[in-house]
Amino acid sequence: MKQTFTFILLCLFHTNLFSNPKDCPNTSPVPLSVTNGNTYDLSDHLVYFTASPSLHSVAEVSHQFQTTALQKSNGVIPNFGNTDKQYWFCFVIHNDENESKQIITYIKYPLLDDVKFFALRESGEISENQQGRRFPFENRDIDYRGFSFATDLLTKETVTYFVGVKTDSSMSVPLMVAEEKNFYTFVSFDTLLQGIFFGIVGVMSIYNLFVYFMVRDKAYIFYVLYLLISAILFQFSLQGLLPVLFFPNSPEFVYNSHNLLYFLFLFTCFPMSITFMNLKENAPLIYKWFLALATIPIISICLLPFLPYRLMNQAGDIFSFLLAFFALFVSYYIAFVKKFPPARFYFSGYLMVIVGGLATVLRYMGFFPVNAFTENSFQVGMAIEVLLMAFGLGDRISVVRKEKDKIQFKAEINKQKLIAYGRELKLAQKLQESTLPQILPKFPGLVIKTGYFPASLVGGDFYDISVFGKHQICCLIADVTGHGVPAAIEAAMLKIAYMQTLAFANKPGKVLESINVSLAGNYKNQFLTASAIFIDLELKQLKVANAGHPALYKFNENSTSIEVIRPKGKLIGYSKEVHYPEEVHKLSPGDKILLFTDGIWDLWENGDSDSGEEELLDWLLVRKKESVEALYGGIDGHIRLRNKEGPADDDITFILFEIT
Repeated sequence: MKQTFTFILLCLFHTNLFSNPKDCPNTSPVPLSVTNGNTYDLSDHLVYFTASPSLHSVAEVSHQFQTTALQKSNGVIPNFGNTDKQYWFCFVIHNDENESKQIITYIKYPLLDDVKFFALRESGEISENQQGRRFPFENRDIDYRGFSFATDLLTKETVTYFVGVKTDSSMSVPLMVAEEKNFYTFVSFDTLLQGIFFGIVGVMSIYNLFVYFMVRDKAYIFYVLYLLISAILFQFSLQGLLPVLFFPNSPEFVYNSHNLLYFLFLFTCFPMSITFMNLKENAPLIYKWFLALATIPIISICLLPFLPYRLMNQAGDIFSFLLAFFALFVSYYIAFVKKFPPARFYFSGYLMVIVGGLATVLRYMGFFPVNAFTENSFQVGMAIEVLLMAFGLGDRISVVRKEKDKIQFKAEINKQKLIAYGRELKLAQKLQESTLPQILPKFPGLVIKTGYFPASLVGGDFYDISVFGKHQICCLIADVTGHGVPAAIEAAMLKIAYMQTLAFANKPGKVLESINVSLAGNYKNQFLTASAIFIDLELKQLKVANAGHPALYKFNENSTSIEVIRPKGKLIGYSKEVHYPEEVHKLSPGDKILLFTDGIWDLWENGDSDSGEEELLDWLLVRKKESVEALYGGIDGHIRLRNKEGPADDDITFILFEIT
C-alpha cells in the first residue's frame, strides 16, 4: 500500500512538472516553422523573474514560475546592466513540422559567468546543461563563442525551456533559436566577420611594427602596443574568443583576465594619444593631465586582486565613459584650434571608437537596448579607427619631421654648427641630385643637352625630361625661390608632385595646374617659377605653358632674331585656382630651343649693359648656326669662366634641344 501511494505521488509530481502547459505561464508556444530557415529572436516570447539567492534545481525554478510575479520582455532583448541577481527565463517551442528537428538555443552575449539550460519534454525527460565563462568550454554543446544548448524535437512535440543566467559583468541575454543547419550558417558568418576584423587589425599591427623599425619613431610602437592590447587581446576577451582559441580549460583565467585587459586597454590609450597628438609640444598642460590620468588604470590593475570583479568592472566602464569625452575634446582642440593636421585623423578615428564604445558601455550599463548596432558598433568603430590612425600616423610623422628639420636647421645656423651643417648639406646634395634625371632620354630626331650649376653645395633649381607617349617629350624646368637646403627639399616636393602629375596630365598647362594644386599652401610663403613644354616630333609642334618663369628661346640658323616665347601665368603656390594658358608653335628641322633659370642672365651682364638678357640674346644670335653641342660648350665654358671670378649669386640650369 505504501509503495502504491508513493508511485501515485511521483506520477502527480511528474504530471504537474512536465506535462502542465502552464509550466511557462503568460506565454504561448513558438511554432518551429516561424524560424523560416533563419535564426529567430525569442525576445517576443520570454517571461522571466529575478532570483536572489540563486536557484539551481528545475523543481525550484518551476515552482517560482508558478508562484512569482513574472515579467515579459515584449520583443525587447533583455538587458539589465551590471547586477548581481540571477535571472530565469522561460519559453516554449513546438515542433509543428512533420519531421524531427535538432534545434540550437543560444545566447550571443559571451560575458555571462553561469548559464543553466533546462528542457522539459512532454515525456517527462529533462535535459540540462550548465556552462558559462566560469565553466570549461567543453560544457557547451557547440563550439561557439556564445552559449548554446542543443535539443532534438520530435514531430509535434512541445518543449518548455528554462534558462538561468548570472554574471559579474553586465547582464545582457539575447536568446535565439535556430535549426542546426541554420545555426551553423550563422556561426560561419559570425566567424567570417570576426576574421575580417582581426585580419584588419593584425595586418595594420604588423605593418606599423615594420614602419617603427624603419623610422624608429616611438609613436608607431605605442600605436602597435595599443592595437595589440585594445583591438586584439581585449577584443578576444570581449567577444568570448579567449576560451574558443586559447584557454578552453582555464575558465578562471579567462574570467580574471577580462578586467586586466580592460585596464591595460585604457592605459595604452595614453602613450598613444600623447605621442600621436604631440601633446608635449602642442599642449603642455593637457600633457600633464594625461600623465596624471594614466596612473588610474595602473592603480586599478594593482587593486584587481583585492577588490571584487564587479566593482572593478563598473569602475572601468565609468572611467572609459569619461575618458572618451575628454579625449574627444582634446583631439578637437589640437586638430582645429592648434591646427595640428594629424590630430584630425585622431579626432575622426577616435570619434568612431567613441560612438561604438559609448554604445557598448551604455548597453553594458543597461541604458541602451541590445540590437545589431550596440552589439557590433565598438568593433566596427575600432576597425575604422585603425585605418584612420594609420593615415594619421603617416601624416604626423611627416609634419613632426618637417617641424624638427626646421627647428634643427635654425638652431644649427644660430649656433654655427658647421660640421653638422656640412653633413646636412651633403645629405641634401644627395637628395637634390636624386631629383634630377641621371640619364637623358634618347629620342630619334631630337638632341638634348643639359647643364646644372648650383650656387652652393646644393641648389633649388629643378628640371626633368620624360618621354610622353610614342612621339612626345615632356620637359619641366623650375626655380624655387632661394637656394641651399630648403630649396632642395622644396625641389624634392616638386619632383613628387610632378611625377604624380604625369600619370594623367597630357598638356603643359595641365602639368602646371596639377603641380600648383598639389603644392599651393605647402610652401609657407615660398613660391616657384616653372615652364613646361611638350615637343611632338610627329606633328612638329611645341606646346608651352609658363608659371612666371623666364621665357624660352627658339631659333635656327636662318633666324634674324631670337624668338622669345613666354605665355602668361602666375607663380606656382600663389593660389590653388590658377589657369595656365598654352601657346603652340611649329617646329622645323634645325630649330633649337633653350630653356633656363634666371641665374644665367647674371653671368651675361657686363659694365656696358644692365640687361643680361639682351646680352644673352645677342650672344645666341651670333652663334645661331652652331650645332647644339657647340652651343652647349660655349654656354658651359662661359659659366665656368665667370664662376672663377666669384661664386654665382643664384643657381643656374639650362636645357638645349635641337630638332634634327
